[in-house]
Amino acid sequence: MIRFGRPAAAALAILSPALAAAQDVSVEFRLVAAPGNITGCIAADPQFTRVHTFTVKDGAAELTAPGGINSRMKLEKPGVYETDYRLGQFNLHVVADLNSRMLTVTDRNLGCTWTAKKE
Repeated sequence: MIRFGRPAAAALAILSPALAAAQDVSVEFRLVAAPGNITGCIAADPQFTRVHTFTVKDGAAELTAPGGINSRMKLEKPGVYETDYRLGQFNLHVVADLNSRMLTVTDRNLGCTWTAKKE
Protein backbone atom coordinates (compact mmCIF):
# COMPACT_ATOMS: atom_id res chain seq x y z
CA MET A 1 0.00 0.00 0.00
CA ILE A 2 1.32 3.46 -0.96
CA ARG A 3 0.80 6.27 1.52
CA PHE A 4 1.19 9.94 0.71
CA GLY A 5 2.56 12.26 3.34
CA ARG A 6 1.81 15.90 3.95
CA PRO A 7 4.10 17.17 1.15
CA ALA A 8 2.15 15.17 -1.44
CA ALA A 9 -1.17 16.38 -0.05
CA ALA A 10 0.06 19.97 -0.06
CA ALA A 11 1.24 19.65 -3.67
CA LEU A 12 -2.16 18.29 -4.70
CA ALA A 13 -3.92 21.15 -2.91
CA ILE A 14 -1.73 23.68 -4.75
CA LEU A 15 -2.23 22.07 -8.17
CA SER A 16 -6.01 21.64 -7.92
CA PRO A 17 -6.90 25.33 -8.51
CA ALA A 18 -4.39 25.53 -11.37
CA LEU A 19 -5.94 22.50 -13.03
CA ALA A 20 -9.43 23.90 -12.57
CA ALA A 21 -8.36 27.25 -14.07
CA ALA A 22 -7.00 25.49 -17.15
CA GLN A 23 -10.43 24.13 -18.09
CA ASP A 24 -12.42 25.61 -20.95
CA VAL A 25 -15.29 27.87 -19.89
CA SER A 26 -17.96 30.01 -21.55
CA VAL A 27 -20.02 32.52 -19.54
CA GLU A 28 -22.70 34.92 -20.75
CA PHE A 29 -23.06 38.32 -19.07
CA ARG A 30 -25.69 41.03 -19.45
CA LEU A 31 -24.11 44.28 -18.31
CA VAL A 32 -25.96 46.95 -16.32
CA ALA A 33 -24.96 50.63 -16.28
CA ALA A 34 -23.79 52.17 -13.03
CA PRO A 35 -26.43 54.53 -11.58
CA GLY A 36 -24.06 57.52 -11.69
CA ASN A 37 -23.19 57.23 -15.41
CA ILE A 38 -23.42 60.59 -17.21
CA THR A 39 -25.59 61.20 -20.28
CA GLY A 40 -22.75 60.39 -22.69
CA CYS A 41 -22.47 56.96 -21.10
CA ILE A 42 -26.21 56.30 -21.10
CA ALA A 43 -26.24 56.74 -24.88
CA ALA A 44 -24.04 53.62 -25.13
CA ASP A 45 -26.29 51.47 -22.92
CA PRO A 46 -27.92 49.62 -25.85
CA GLN A 47 -24.48 48.32 -26.88
CA PHE A 48 -23.43 47.25 -23.39
CA THR A 49 -26.69 45.90 -21.98
CA ARG A 50 -26.89 43.16 -24.61
CA VAL A 51 -25.38 39.72 -23.94
CA HIS A 52 -21.56 39.52 -23.88
CA THR A 53 -19.89 36.10 -23.93
CA PHE A 54 -16.58 35.47 -22.19
CA THR A 55 -14.82 32.30 -23.36
CA VAL A 56 -11.63 30.52 -22.37
CA LYS A 57 -10.68 27.75 -24.77
CA ASP A 58 -7.33 25.99 -24.94
CA GLY A 59 -5.86 28.67 -22.66
CA ALA A 60 -6.92 31.61 -24.88
CA ALA A 61 -9.55 34.05 -23.56
CA GLU A 62 -11.90 36.17 -25.65
CA LEU A 63 -14.85 38.48 -25.09
CA THR A 64 -17.50 38.49 -27.80
CA ALA A 65 -19.79 41.50 -27.74
CA PRO A 66 -22.81 42.48 -29.86
CA GLY A 67 -22.06 44.00 -33.24
CA GLY A 68 -19.28 41.53 -34.03
CA ILE A 69 -16.75 42.79 -31.49
CA ASN A 70 -14.26 40.08 -30.54
CA SER A 71 -11.52 41.07 -28.14
CA ARG A 72 -8.76 38.76 -26.93
CA MET A 73 -8.14 38.97 -23.21
CA LYS A 74 -4.90 38.51 -21.31
CA LEU A 75 -4.57 36.54 -18.08
CA GLU A 76 -3.49 39.09 -15.45
CA LYS A 77 -3.66 36.81 -12.39
CA PRO A 78 -5.33 33.46 -11.70
CA GLY A 79 -8.94 33.67 -12.88
CA VAL A 80 -8.74 37.36 -13.91
CA TYR A 81 -8.55 38.41 -17.57
CA GLU A 82 -8.24 41.96 -18.93
CA THR A 83 -8.26 43.83 -22.23
CA ASP A 84 -8.47 47.36 -23.58
CA TYR A 85 -10.20 48.45 -26.79
CA ARG A 86 -11.79 51.47 -28.43
CA LEU A 87 -15.44 51.69 -29.38
CA GLY A 88 -16.30 55.01 -31.00
CA GLN A 89 -15.57 57.74 -28.42
CA PHE A 90 -15.00 55.18 -25.66
CA ASN A 91 -11.58 53.96 -24.49
CA LEU A 92 -12.64 50.79 -22.67
CA HIS A 93 -10.96 48.66 -20.03
CA VAL A 94 -12.61 45.25 -19.56
CA VAL A 95 -12.06 42.86 -16.65
CA ALA A 96 -13.51 39.34 -16.53
CA ASP A 97 -13.05 37.94 -13.02
CA LEU A 98 -13.95 34.26 -12.89
CA ASN A 99 -13.22 34.16 -9.15
CA SER A 100 -16.00 36.62 -8.32
CA ARG A 101 -17.95 35.77 -11.51
CA MET A 102 -18.02 39.43 -12.62
CA LEU A 103 -17.52 41.30 -15.86
CA THR A 104 -16.70 45.00 -15.59
CA VAL A 105 -16.39 47.50 -18.45
CA THR A 106 -15.01 50.95 -17.62
CA ASP A 107 -14.49 53.88 -19.97
CA ARG A 108 -11.21 55.68 -19.28
CA ASN A 109 -12.37 59.00 -20.82
CA LEU A 110 -15.81 59.66 -19.31
CA GLY A 111 -15.69 57.35 -16.29
CA CYS A 112 -18.62 55.23 -17.46
CA THR A 113 -19.02 51.80 -15.85
CA TRP A 114 -21.08 48.74 -16.69
CA THR A 115 -21.01 45.55 -14.60
CA ALA A 116 -22.52 42.09 -14.60
CA LYS A 117 -22.39 39.36 -11.97
CA LYS A 118 -23.26 35.73 -12.58
CA GLU A 119 -24.97 34.00 -9.65
